[in-house]
Amino acid sequence: MKTLIIETANAKILGELVTVSRLFGQAPDVVVLGSGELQGSYGKAYRLSDTLGANLGSSLSDLIKRERYELILLSTTAIGSGLAGPLAVSLGAPILSEVTAISPDLTIERSLYGSKAVARYKLESGPLVLTIKRKYFEAATLEGTTATEELPVGPQKITLLEEIEEERTGIPLEDAEVVVTGGRGIGSGDNFSILKEIAGMLNGAVGASRGAVDEGWMPPGAQIGQTGKIVAPTVYFAVGVSGASQHLAGISNAKCVIAINKDNEANIFKRARFGIVGDYKKAVPALINALKENA
Repeated sequence: MKTLIIETANAKILGELVTVSRLFGQAPDVVVLGSGELQGSYGKAYRLSDTLGANLGSSLSDLIKRERYELILLSTTAIGSGLAGPLAVSLGAPILSEVTAISPDLTIERSLYGSKAVARYKLESGPLVLTIKRKYFEAATLEGTTATEELPVGPQKITLLEEIEEERTGIPLEDAEVVVTGGRGIGSGDNFSILKEIAGMLNGAVGASRGAVDEGWMPPGAQIGQTGKIVAPTVYFAVGVSGASQHLAGISNAKCVIAINKDNEANIFKRARFGIVGDYKKAVPALINALKENA
């Protein structure tokens, strides 16, 4: 199936899209958006210097029609999600968003209702636009780099006035192998210090549930869940987290969940491999001491 990937030069996101493209058999072509070296090998590689979806629709639509691509892959980033809908409309093509799995017979899956249900689809004919949910597909290793052919950008309907990058310190949540998340059960913003201490000892990152963010205890950029960041760490500590379905949707690919909560009926225990029913103010220091003793 002739496939086109549309994404920025972010190697991890590109790697996930390359993995998906390989399921459909043919080496993909790519349109890289913005600046940056394009890692990996592709059939054909194009570049659009703009990243604003409203300015790219006509250029991408013309390319897809001319080259007769059957499958268009984007990621569920702000850029990918913003491009996918208008692109599908201009192509008269169906769109499936937030794809989470593709089986060997090319049945496509996406989650519904906060991951409480799964819908399955079968592609009969292209073109089809898919947005791929982050962290659900292992990123392919991209070897080497590929030169790109510049494509003309369409009419400049929107001008970017300013872009403010999110300030980050430490390991990004999306890349951390260990994530320690606090929920409303933590009790206050100051109490996140103990979570930061154990996260630091484990070379991990600190996240927060939506409840903790709504309380102003942690910044919105730390929120994990359906409306926050999607993470897939090897170990996920959920401390004082109730386990709402929206939160679980953001950790569905976490390999080992360890829950600490005083409420033995908290929903998070249904997702956890290991659980501690008790006060985190006793449990977490005990874990910290154990780590120090074994350091």
